[in-house]
Amino acid sequence: MAKPLAAQVLSKLLSRGPLSRSQLSKLTGLNPATVTRLTQKLLDSAFIQEGQELIERGQPGRRAIELDLRTDAHFVVGIAINAYEQSVAIADLKGQLVARRPVSRLSRPDPDETLRALGAAALELIAERGIAKESVLGCGVACAGVVDTSALRVLSSPDIGWFDTPVAGPLQEKLGAPVFLETMQNALNLTECSFGQAAGAQNAFLVSIQLGIGASLILDGRLIRGGRSAAATFGHMPVAGVEELCNCGRRGCLTTIASGYAVLRSLGLVDRYRAPQPHDPAYATLLTSTLHAAEAGDRDLSAALGQAGQNLGRSLKAAIALAAPDVITLSGPLAHSSAYLGGVKRMLGPTSHDPFGWEGTLYVSDTDLSAAAARLALERFVYRQDDQAWQEREETEISALPIPSQNLVTTQAPSEGN
Repeated sequence: MAKPLAAQVLSKLLSRGPLSRSQLSKLTGLNPATVTRLTQKLLDSAFIQEGQELIERGQPGRRAIELDLRTDAHFVVGIAINAYEQSVAIADLKGQLVARRPVSRLSRPDPDETLRALGAAALELIAERGIAKESVLGCGVACAGVVDTSALRVLSSPDIGWFDTPVAGPLQEKLGAPVFLETMQNALNLTECSFGQAAGAQNAFLVSIQLGIGASLILDGRLIRGGRSAAATFGHMPVAGVEELCNCGRRGCLTTIASGYAVLRSLGLVDRYRAPQPHDPAYATLLTSTLHAAEAGDRDLSAALGQAGQNLGRSLKAAIALAAPDVITLSGPLAHSSAYLGGVKRMLGPTSHDPFGWEGTLYVSDTDLSAAAARLALERFVYRQDDQAWQEREETEISALPIPSQNLVTTQAPSEGN
């Protein structure tokens, strides 16, 4: 389905702005009268603003006024949920982070209680920044596990212990805004291929290595979901010769030899799993301290991380043979470990079994997960709205909504490190 006209204009301003009305007409293929009508509506509803006058090339003496996205009037919320960390963020219409806050995992991960706590944290952040609740256009949720994006349910997430869990209700109740759900790996991969280091990549594989392992695959510019939305559950790929029980209930999963949990287990810092169960929240703190100690020079810890990285690298060779990605992006705390990353690179390069190695590009993502969730909300609720949604938006007269004062919001994006 083609984008509605308003979304086409906003998308061009996001990617190419600021632009004059005549430039928008050329870029969108819309006639000047239509562009004038659309931009007036977007001005009235505080989605865009007029800037400085300019003399357009090829039209001497004729002055035009630049149009750009407003960054002080409408916002989206991003929420990240996984076994290693949870956080909430607010972003403006350009996808810039306005604010971010980590949220501690509950010791007993009841889904409704967790979602209400995250929604409350988002509301607190909104209030602290002086943003009107009515200015929040939507909420993106990036969650560990397999999700149903249509039903807004987490189908299976062993790492946090959620199964067939509805997500939208508690958050919509708190925020009063629509919710969109995506896996955290898909959220990161889509963001990296749109805004990040892999921008423009059409064939991209992203692997997130935290306490567990997850992945996302984009081929020919399309996100691959597969049956039951379970494509790219890379962490639970069986590895020949491995018999250890995974927290998902299967034996021999890649997670048992290449994840943060695998590193802690190999060092004797945590017990072996004997039944399916979520990762203990305390493991995240333990993994963080282990990574810091390794970077400080602890050779035993570095050796364990390097071995886990090699284990991941070997399995990546299988994924490369199957999907042929041009780009592989690693995310999560282990991706930032020099010992772990070194192990991955050794296996991706030429080896005795593979004298050629992989010739693609390897990136390490610095994108914050809650920021990626917020950017997905922008795509869903602003830049890819269907015609009915935009009609409903016009009918609710957005221009009547209270607009925060410009001096209340800082739109400069802070660092997005993990």
